[in-house]
This record gives sequence, structure tokens and C-alpha cells, in this order.
Amino acid sequence: MAPSLVFLACCALVCSSLATQVSGGGAASERGYNVLFIVVDDLRPELNETYGHPVISTPNLDNFASQSLVFDRAYCQEAVCAPSRNSFMTGRRPDTTKSWNFKNHFRQPDVGPNWISLPQYFKNHGYYTWGGGKLYHPGLPPNNDEPLSWSQEMPYFPVKETPCPAGTKTPFCSVDAPLDNFFDHRLSQHTIGLLESAAVNFSDKPFFIGAGFRRPHISWRAPPQFFDLYNATEISVAKHQMAPKGMPDIAFTTEGAADIRHWPRNFGPENPEPEDAQQMLRRGYYAAVSFVDAQIGAVLKALDHYGLSNNTIVAVHGDHGWQLGEHGEWAKHTNFELAARVPLIMRAPFKPQSLGKRTNAIVELIDMYPTLAELAGLPPPPDLNGTSFAPYFDDTAHQPLKQAAFFQFPRCPKNLSRLWDENICLSVDRTKFYSMGYSVRVEQYRYTEWLKWNGTRLHGEWDQQLGVELYDHTGDTGRDFDAFENENIANQPDMKATVEKLHAMLVVNYGP
Repeated sequence: MAPSLVFLACCALVCSSLATQVSGGGAASERGYNVLFIVVDDLRPELNETYGHPVISTPNLDNFASQSLVFDRAYCQEAVCAPSRNSFMTGRRPDTTKSWNFKNHFRQPDVGPNWISLPQYFKNHGYYTWGGGKLYHPGLPPNNDEPLSWSQEMPYFPVKETPCPAGTKTPFCSVDAPLDNFFDHRLSQHTIGLLESAAVNFSDKPFFIGAGFRRPHISWRAPPQFFDLYNATEISVAKHQMAPKGMPDIAFTTEGAADIRHWPRNFGPENPEPEDAQQMLRRGYYAAVSFVDAQIGAVLKALDHYGLSNNTIVAVHGDHGWQLGEHGEWAKHTNFELAARVPLIMRAPFKPQSLGKRTNAIVELIDMYPTLAELAGLPPPPDLNGTSFAPYFDDTAHQPLKQAAFFQFPRCPKNLSRLWDENICLSVDRTKFYSMGYSVRVEQYRYTEWLKWNGTRLHGEWDQQLGVELYDHTGDTGRDFDAFENENIANQPDMKATVEKLHAMLVVNYGP
């Protein structure tokens, strides 16, 4: 479904401001509130005005955030694509979905073949549910969960990537080609077409439209004008480029070496990448972010153009965080703050008291499902692990709805004398994991226990610890990516009571 030529012409400058059309609130219209659900792959909370990082150019997301509610402490449940998406698309934690890598999904017979997914819940309540891109991880569940999640008036628009040119020796490439050569542009145009159809041909019912953008997932492939925004030699690199002091080896991974392929693989916890390489890598990531910002801007402008802004809940978030050399890490694949924390921006136009505001409340991506349902005026979905945070849209200073965020990551080291090296589990049978790291983030601390994995129970054994981490986040506003998690204080005598308290929280959340 392509947008009209007239609209394409008026969208040529996607960085122009999204017009503000805010209703006075009150009850939903007769046809109900729409939902535009945007997920961005590998996007960390490094946006210009929104999260206080002026080096990066994100005018469209910043403009949207200025009219929305911004969440400063939102967290995924596992920092890798398929498990995170299985989690937030069902409102359940990875230990419930049994999806911890790229081998399993929630629709398997032994898990939740009859579960009602997030878009499916809206479909069951009379919505058109249309989507495209990477909302689910491709193949997990199969066929983007069609037809269960998606109504069939419009076919799902699957991911179809164009790689960097053959022979490219870096994980990024500046490609001077028509915009249709880039998947994220095609996705934005498809999504604009869905909005046009919803406004013109399918206005009898509300819609849930999902768009899963691929950038800034590697490879960082974007048009030249987005690379031209950045001079690599002027880009700062991480201040702390080695593993945290006192960190257990199993907490680290060299798997980022695969994600930044073609660069030397000799780095480790105490051997960071060369600084000039880091600058070029950051430039590639930033260019990809700026490119996807422009594509999202076009979609948001279309929402306004077709007169849908006043009656549409809009949510934009990453699927997990990303590390750009902090603590010597690259990519995701850890339990560190920068892997677990995500940007989250939401606009409910009928909640004017939330617009242009931000909250420091702890929320989790498993909370998105019940929150969107409540904001849309639907009954509470049953049997979820998530908690609706809709009350924050009425009062951003509302008392905390939860005290902690929980996340986890498995480890499968090939060499037990080098637990930090080649320890990813993405293709390992879940019965054969070596360890699971269970982590909890509270106001002041992040605490992680790395446990020996029981492949029969599919659970870590609390009495078989392989490592413990405790990091102090006192004074952390979320804007300084270098100032925290530089020293593990779990073994300090004065932290014993804190460790015991946080251990108890892990046991309660994840079970015995």
C-alpha cells in the first residue's frame, strides 16, 4: 500500500514540525482510540534533546518527545532481539515465554500456542491490526504470527534487507542510492499507506498499526547525507573502555566482535578497540539513528496529515539498548545498564497533562501490552507478567507502580578458562546453557547473579553462583553513559544487607 503522490510531495522535508492537535481529553470516541506502535531495533536512549545527547541529530523524535511523555528509566527483559520481542509482544518475561535465544518462541506447543499477543488482543476487540518490519524477530514466531496477530485486510510487510555492497570491510556503509533501496524508507512509506487507508477506506473501526524499523541494527547502511552529519574525528569515545573493576568474567562478552565484524577480534575485558576505530563505529551508528529518525518523522507527519493525531496513541521504543565501547563492550548481549535500558516515548493526546512531560518511574517493556490496552479503554488483559503504567499519564508524579525492573541473559562459554570469550547462546539448545544471569535494577543499584543453569528445570540454581555484581547508581539521571557501573561493590562488607535484599527480590521474581 503506497501513499498518494500528493502526500509524498508534502512529506519531502520530513524534519518539519509535527503539528500539535491536542483534544481536551475525556472518554474515547465512539470508534475507540487508535494505536501506532513503533519499535526501533538496537536503539539506545541516546537522542539529542529527548535524552540530552547533543552530538546526535534526531530532530523528528525530539519534536515528537516534546509533545509526549518521555520515560527516563524504561528497561527490556533481555538484551537481544528475539527474546525481547517475544517478551513485550506477549507481556511476559523470558522465563515464561521460554525464549532466551534464536531457537525458540512463545507459540511452541509447550509454551503458549493459545496466548493472545499484543496486536491480537486489539484485533479480538474489533480493531484492524496491520503491521510491517521487525516487530517480532523474523521467524520467531513463524510468519510474523500471521494470521493470529494481524487482521488480513492488508498483508503484513516483512523485513527484506539490502546488505552493504559486496566487499565492504566495515559494519557500516554510506550508500548513494534512491531511498527505495533502503528497507526502513520502504517501511515508512508502507506505514504511511496504511494510515491513508485507515483514514479513507477503513474508518469504520479503530486501528492498531505496528512498524518495526531495522536501523540502527548492524549493518549501519544509510544514505550519505546522514553520514555527513558527523565528523568521526570529532566524536568522543567512551571514557571507561575496560571491564568494571571486580567484575566476574562471565558478565563480559566478546560477542560484539562478531557484530562489528571485519575489525580485529583481539579485544577483551582489558583490551579495547583502537580509538579511531571506535570513532568510525560510533559515526556509523549515529548515521543509522539519524536515518531512522527521518523515516519515523515521515510517519508521524502522515498521522497528522490524515487527521488521525487527535485520536491515536503513539508509542516509540527500542527493543533493547546498545553499547558503543563502554566497559569495552560492543552491541548488546549483557546485563549492563546500557544493554538493558531503552528509550520510550508515548503520546496519548487525550491525556493533556502528560504532554511535554517526563517521568523517572521504573517501567519495563512487558508493561507496554497492559498499558496500551488500558489507555485504549480496553479491559485488562489476563495472565500477563506486566503491569499497566497508564496512571502516569494522569499524574507523572504518581507513586511508583513498581520498585524494580528485572532482566536476564544466558551464557554459553566455549572455554571455561575464558568465561568472557565467545560465550553467546544464540544458537545453543536451551537445555545446554551454561549459566543464566538474573539482574534487578532498583532506584540506587543494579544487582546481578550469574547462576549455573539447570537444563532440566530450565532455570538457574540459586545455590550455584558463578558470579555476583552490584553497581551503585546514586545520582544517575540516565544522561551520562560513562559515570556508572565502573566498579563492582558486591563483595564490600557494608553491602552485605543490600546484596541479601536484592537477592531476595530476584528469587521472588524468578521463582525458586
